[in-house]
Amino acid sequence: MDKGILAGIKKQRVFNVLTDNTAQLHKELWQNNGMGSAIWSNSHGSASYDKPSHHTLSFYLQGGQDTQRVMKSGNIHGGANKLCLMPKGHRSDWTFSVPFRFFHFYFEQTHLQNFAEQVFDKEGRHIELTEQTYVEDKFINQLVRETILKLDWDNSTDKLMISHSQQLLLLHLIRQYCHNAPKTVLNSGGLAIFNQRRIVDYIQANLSTSFTLSDLATLANLSDFHFARMFKVSFGCSPHQYVLSQRVEMAKKLLSSHNMPLTDIALSCGFSSQQHLSQQFKQRVGVTPAVFRKEHRNTVK
Repeated sequence: MDKGILAGIKKQRVFNVLTDNTAQLHKELWQNNGMGSAIWSNSHGSASYDKPSHHTLSFYLQGGQDTQRVMKSGNIHGGANKLCLMPKGHRSDWTFSVPFRFFHFYFEQTHLQNFAEQVFDKEGRHIELTEQTYVEDKFINQLVRETILKLDWDNSTDKLMISHSQQLLLLHLIRQYCHNAPKTVLNSGGLAIFNQRRIVDYIQANLSTSFTLSDLATLANLSDFHFARMFKVSFGCSPHQYVLSQRVEMAKKLLSSHNMPLTDIALSCGFSSQQHLSQQFKQRVGVTPAVFRKEHRNTVK
């Protein structure tokens, strides 16, 4: 992990409070832009957040009915599918007993400001995230459960989709839970032809390596959010899906022309494991890599 990401983690004081608490960290992902995601579980204890330097979205995955936010006006109880927004600089105290599991999304005020300016073309200095305690949000529920949790956080291709999902989270939070926020997104068409060629050439040249949504967006001189939208207009699918399809095509060529072990083919095509290759290959081709190779064994040297 590079020093920049490590420094970002150290700034995530909510993350550090949980690390020093009774919480158990199940997995974490820190993007190059400084935004982070984590899945935790906790039970039988308490936690206090005192003016963290960043914003936190907390979404309860399982349990939480006995989890309380301690307030002078009366304690508020949580539960599955409830979310909390803890803005930078807030103070809160929490108690819990029965085990529960939750998802955290960490981001900074600069992420909100820059996103608003890039996506809405509006001044972002005065945007303010509003504090929320145990509210239900169908959009966030679906995005977290149906997309973010189902992706492989260790896989370079899936990280593209997680990064895009984080952009969608920021868009939703600005629209629904921020003061002084613009509402209308700038219209955008597809990518210019020269940018399409540049992106395709870059992807083809780097299929065996790891790259991010920000890397692709930088090539087109666009924000991550606008790039993802314009890419889909041009190619009919998300960058994540396009890269997966190209990696499967590369695997087909190797299976048809080489006797490499499947594990080596998987790594050569940018998949995290043979299992990940097999899963994506069967989904797109209809058969496993082993069956495909057998059917094309006459072309294998």
